[in-house]
Amino acid sequence: MPDNIRQYTTIGGERWDSIATARYGDPFKMGDLIAANPDIPFYDVFPQGVIVNVPIIEKVEVKTSLEQSVPWKQ
Repeated sequence: MPDNIRQYTTIGGERWDSIATARYGDPFKMGDLIAANPDIPFYDVFPQGVIVNVPIIEKVEVKTSLEQSVPWKQ
């Protein structure tokens, strides 16, 4: 298993978005989970015991040009 993937075993009743919220703090990251698990059917609600690959997503801080140019924003 690659270093940038962790595995998670579902609890019955979870959904893709609830796993994304628990793992990333963002339900819209469910697309990353789905893409990392092409072999898992798209469950509306997961049964207990499904192993889901959870990619580790590094946060990247992006500064706008205004933030880069204004001294008090640095």
